[in-house]
This record gives sequence, C-alpha cells and structure tokens, in this order.
Amino acid sequence: MYNPPSRLRWADKQLFPALRGERSVFSFGLAVVLLLAPPPLSAPNPPRPAKPPTTQKKGEKTKVLREVVVVTATKLEQPLGEAVALVSVVSAEELARSPALVLDDHLRRIPGFSLFRRSSSLVAHPTSQGVSLRGIGPSGASRSLVLFDGIPLNDPFGGWVYWNRIPLGALERIEVVRGATSQLYGSSALAGAIQLLPRRPVADTLEARGQIGNRQTYDLELLAADRSGEWGYLVSGHLFETDGFSLVDESERGPVDVRARSEFQSFFGRTYYKKFHAGVNLFGEGRGNGTRLQTNSTHLYLLETGITEDAWQGNFYSQWGLFKNSFSRTLPDRSAEFLTARQRVSSLGQGGSFTWRPGRRFLLGTDWRRVSWDRHEQNLAGVFAQDLIALHRRLDLLVGVRLDVWKSGRTRSVVNPRVGLLYRASDALTLRGSAYGGFRAPTLNELFRPFRVGNVRTRANPNLEEERLWGTELGADLHPARSVLVRLNGFWNSLRDPVSNVTLSIAPEGILRQRQNLGRATIKGLEAETIVSWGYRWRLRSAYLYSDARVAGSALRLPQVPRHQGSLEITYAGPLTVRAEGRYVGSQFEDDRNQLKLGGYPLFNLALRRPVSEHIELFLGLENVLDRDYAVGRLPIERLGTPRLIHAGLSFRFAR
Repeated sequence: MYNPPSRLRWADKQLFPALRGERSVFSFGLAVVLLLAPPPLSAPNPPRPAKPPTTQKKGEKTKVLREVVVVTATKLEQPLGEAVALVSVVSAEELARSPALVLDDHLRRIPGFSLFRRSSSLVAHPTSQGVSLRGIGPSGASRSLVLFDGIPLNDPFGGWVYWNRIPLGALERIEVVRGATSQLYGSSALAGAIQLLPRRPVADTLEARGQIGNRQTYDLELLAADRSGEWGYLVSGHLFETDGFSLVDESERGPVDVRARSEFQSFFGRTYYKKFHAGVNLFGEGRGNGTRLQTNSTHLYLLETGITEDAWQGNFYSQWGLFKNSFSRTLPDRSAEFLTARQRVSSLGQGGSFTWRPGRRFLLGTDWRRVSWDRHEQNLAGVFAQDLIALHRRLDLLVGVRLDVWKSGRTRSVVNPRVGLLYRASDALTLRGSAYGGFRAPTLNELFRPFRVGNVRTRANPNLEEERLWGTELGADLHPARSVLVRLNGFWNSLRDPVSNVTLSIAPEGILRQRQNLGRATIKGLEAETIVSWGYRWRLRSAYLYSDARVAGSALRLPQVPRHQGSLEITYAGPLTVRAEGRYVGSQFEDDRNQLKLGGYPLFNLALRRPVSEHIELFLGLENVLDRDYAVGRLPIERLGTPRLIHAGLSFRFAR
C-alpha cells in the first residue's frame, strides 16, 4: 500500500485537529472570520490599485492591451496587441488571486487548455498529464510544448508535463500561444506553446506562504532573493501533501479502492551575473493512484545555464529522470487486485538553443534535444529563420520557416512554415490571420513502452510516424474603450497521422489497445474572450471555446475533446479581494469508438484575500464549491474529479 512519508503530518495531530478527515467546518468558519473581520488598528489600509502605465500620445486612445509585453509568440519582445499569434498572459497577481492549488488548475481558466484527461494533477497519473490546446487531439504525450524560460519542461521520455516542478512563487507570468508554433520550437508545438517566465531577483526579498485544507492537505512555499551590483540570486522551495479522495463512486467501490494520495517537493534556484545565469531544478513526487497496488514515483534533476546579450542568446540544459510505476488488474466486482507489472524508467535528456537577432525583427536560430532510455535513443535538431516585416505603418507581415531532423532508429526530416498578417484597422480594431504547419515526433514512451490502466492494456508501437498539422486562423481584437477588450478567433486545422490508443479487442477480462497513427482528423472552431473593468475595483473576464474535432471521413469525434468549454470570472479588488469563478466543460468521449461518454459539468470556485498588515495577508480558497460529482474518465468504471476542496492560510512578504 502506498504511504508517502509525511513532512507536515505533525500539524494535523497537534495544531489543526479540526482538519482531520472531512471535518473542515471549524477551519472554514475560522478563515471566514479572519478574512471578514476589521483590520487591526496598526494595519494600514490596502493601497488603491495603481493606474496602468501608458505610453499615450496627445489625442490618442490608451490601449491597455498594448502595454503587456510578451516574448514567446515570435521570440521577440512585443506588446500583446502587436503579436500575430493569439497569446494569453497570466500574471503572478492573477495566480495569487486564483483559488486553485496547482498550476494546471490555474490555467484551466483558458478554454481549450486541458490535460489528456479532465482530472487535476493533484490526483492524475503523470502519463495522463500531457497538455493540448484548442482540442487538438489530447494525448498523454502533449501536443503543446511547455517551456520554462526557453527550456522544454515536457518529459523528454514521455512528453507529459510535471506541472508542479516549478514553485508558483518563482513565476513572473505565463504566456499561452495558441496555434502551431513549430516554425520556432519544432516538435510538440503543433498546437501551441506555453511559456513559464521566472521572476528576476529583487534586493532583500523574503516570502513565505503556508496553507492547510480538508483531506489533510498541507502546502508550504518559501522564496528568498537578493541582488547586489552585477550579482543576484533567487531560490524557492515548495512542499505539498494531500490524502486526496476516492476516484470511484461509493456505489461501485470495492475492497481494492483507496484514496488517490499525492505529495511533491520542488526546488528552483538560479544565480545571475551580468547577463549570465545558471540554475537548478529538483523535483520529487509520490502517488497512490486509487487502489492499494497502483503507485508511482518520480525524481527529476535539471541543470541549466544561459546567457542573454542584446543581439543573441543561448542556453543549455541537462536533465536526469527516474520514473517508477506499478500496474495491477482488478476483478470486475473490485473485490481483489493482482499486481501485473512494475516498471522503472531511467532517462537522460539534454538540449540547447541559440538565437541570433541581426535586426530588431529578424531571427535566426537553432536548437537540439536528445533523450536516451535503456537501449533506445532519440535525437531532434532544427534550424529556423523568421522575419517580421513592416509593409506599412498599419500592416505587418510575419514569415517564418524551420527545418527539423529527428532520428529514432531511422532519420527523418520535416519542414514547418508560418505566414501571418497583422492589420491595425484603427485605434480600436486590430485584425490578424495566419497559416502554418506543425509536427510532433512520437516519444520513446509511445514507441517502446507498453502500459496498463485498470483493466485496459495498451501496447507500444515502434513503427509510429510523426504527426503533422496544417492550419489557418483569422481573428480580431476590438478595443473600443480603455476598460473593454473583446478578442475573437476562428481556426481550422488538419491533423494527419495522430497517434491514438486504438481499441483492438474488448473482453470481460479487459480491453486491449495499441498506439497507432489514425489517418487524419479535422479540428475547427471559434474562441472568444471579453475583459471588462469598472473603475479600479471590478473586473470581469469571460472566455469560450467551440471545438469540433472529428476523425476525417467519419462521424466519430476525437476522444477527450469536448465541443464546448467556457469560463467566467468576476474579481473585486478592495479591502477584501474576492474572485468568483464559473467554468463549464461539455460532454466528450473516453474512447476512439465513441462508446464511453463523459457528461458535461459546471464547476464554481471562490477565493478571498485580506491584508492584515503591511507584510501579511490571509487567504481562503474553495474549489468545486457545490461539491459536484463529475466524471473525468471511464476505464470502464467512471473515475471522478476533485470534490469540494477548502484551503486557507497566510502569506508573508518582505522586500526592500
């Protein structure tokens, strides 16, 4: 039985007895009292939010959207409204105000962002934490590339993402680029890219955040940073543990079912000298996956270094990972469980990149990645060029192309172009359009590693081909006033040879599948986002995605892709900051035959924050406020998503 060592369990027995099991009413009430009580006489009133900075010229309308700098869309520093690709930015402040505990749940505010299955990384098996955007064929291997300051975070062996490996407090912002960006990043970016950008060190900074929650959840994060002259450093650590919850409905549980538990520890440290930096990222986690015999653990060690000059930048990284996993078979009545296999995967990944900017808008670059496991090895390398040409003061043309060569047994090559236009029709309206190609090479995991989930066995396939995507999109940003932004975007994508788990046979003792290239799928849809502000206190954000993803030549929908997704947020930033969230995910299918349906569901979340002094702030988060049951998988028994989760704590911050 999985029983991870506890680092914070003493608090459960000595400090917070009211949090044991599900008895969190006392803790919830206490947190509400602290948040709503008048501040102490010594505590200053919270500062009024500052007006956003402007670069407004006389007679011009202020454009808030043009004040947010992004760097991932074209690897150039550009205002958000000037990017040809559709980019969403999540700031550190928005992360702090969110009721979510883990990074992937923070990003679900962006419709189209989803893991392979709908469950949170709090309880999801690592191999189901691959990310997709816009419903472009969710896969455990990820069809979107996740980067940390330019370094790929997708597991080099399997392509999935360990979402908790970078402490949240160490992040400055997150940029989500939708649409293929393989012309810059190569493999895995055929649906887009997600860039995590680290904070820069500030002199004499010390931060701490601690919270507790029901289901014996404990969360502690520390950060220290300093800068003196040309030297600087930042270190951050994160400890987390939860007893989790049962993944199976009470009416279907048997003796084999236990709570899906998890714990993780992460550390990030980086030293800066002039324009050079060197850092380390350490991560370890242990999980129980809902039965007594199904467990897994991971250890990751990453070393990275880089230098950024005015006209060029380069980085290098090396990562070693160890992934342990056990598989079991359960009887149909869930009365007994039998261990079927244990796997130990030790992999080594390395890579680097170099980008040269001979002009303000022109890029040349190259990068490479290598991963080895057991007797197998995979190499990927590419060269790219991109230019952003000002055809007119109102019209920009983006032209980019990349050649990739990858080898896994045999050598193959692929070319990915991108062409885009950005037209500033007026101060209030910007139009954009793009056509692009993208690709993803199958991972060593897909090529050579079989696996089992419950009674579903999936075979590997060493003959898999790369996935290719061709797509186009048209969009508009409407900014009629300083306080209103409306973004619309339509897209069409053709995904060729997608790797999917294809059902070979169904029998009472289990289901047999194999990874195969399916042929072709078409994904078309519409996304919309509206942001409205009232004064300096109120802010509303709504977002919606319609994605129709089908296997070409048939009526079958791609598994794990809902047609409709949407979110609504209302934030009040006053003496008490309140953020209410609603999110809806439509129905989808678990399997390639569209026989195992997962129903749609709404979720409601709430977060409260209250400063009590210059350096201390109290906060309360509620996820799935209505405690709604919803299915995240059928294997073939339904697996449930996160029930109501209540957590509260305080944060401390000191900076010169």
